[in-house]
Amino acid sequence: MNRKVSTRKTLEILDLYSLDTRELSVPQISEMMDIPQSSVYRYIRILKEKKYLAETSRGTYQLGLRFLEMSNFINLNNELSLAAGPIMRQLTNETQETTVLVILSGLQAICIENISSSFHMVKVSSEPGKYIPLYAGASSKAILAYMGNEAVNKLFKYGVVRRHTANTITEKEALLQNLKKIRENGYAESDNELDEGVYTYAVPIFSGTTVLGSLSIAGPRERMIAKDKEALIASLKEAALQIQHNL
Repeated sequence: MNRKVSTRKTLEILDLYSLDTRELSVPQISEMMDIPQSSVYRYIRILKEKKYLAETSRGTYQLGLRFLEMSNFINLNNELSLAAGPIMRQLTNETQETTVLVILSGLQAICIENISSSFHMVKVSSEPGKYIPLYAGASSKAILAYMGNEAVNKLFKYGVVRRHTANTITEKEALLQNLKKIRENGYAESDNELDEGVYTYAVPIFSGTTVLGSLSIAGPRERMIAKDKEALIASLKEAALQIQHNL
């Protein structure tokens, strides 16, 4: 069986579940899909490993915690977008630069909102729905800085750290020092680190003591470094506090 068929069959198992069908046994799945039980066991093993299915004490299978995690992610996405939208538009109007909202997703970050200035547009990697690396760029590092050293260790352990520009930090100790500085300052900044020619300031967004994401201002390097840095960061921090208050 080729990989495409195998992937389809695995997903079709999940389609068997509903409000009326919350648990299924291997024989039931085998009968409903008209495939051998040996194949069902193979598909279930993969789904269990990825937490899409969980085995009950009765030997049946139900939907796993991965769906709860995904549901929380979707709810957070919607909640943050609603809370941040008006504030981001105001920030873009004030600064005439692009504002970006990014949230954590596993060992990556994902952009959920990007509001560009109609006067000064700039192309950045942080486009809505796009995943961006946690270790590069102010938007991501404003999140990573508050995740603990274990998150950094995993990034290097899994070999995902790579150079995007000449300014990307790819050495572990240098990255840890940079993240420490971000925590001390309360904001992150990046210069040509993920996107050539782009300078970015970012601040974290929290729920209690847990970091949820970040809010950033990005623009062309020459224009950004000519602006009042302290005023930009103060505006960012105030906007982030308003978003947190609205959650």
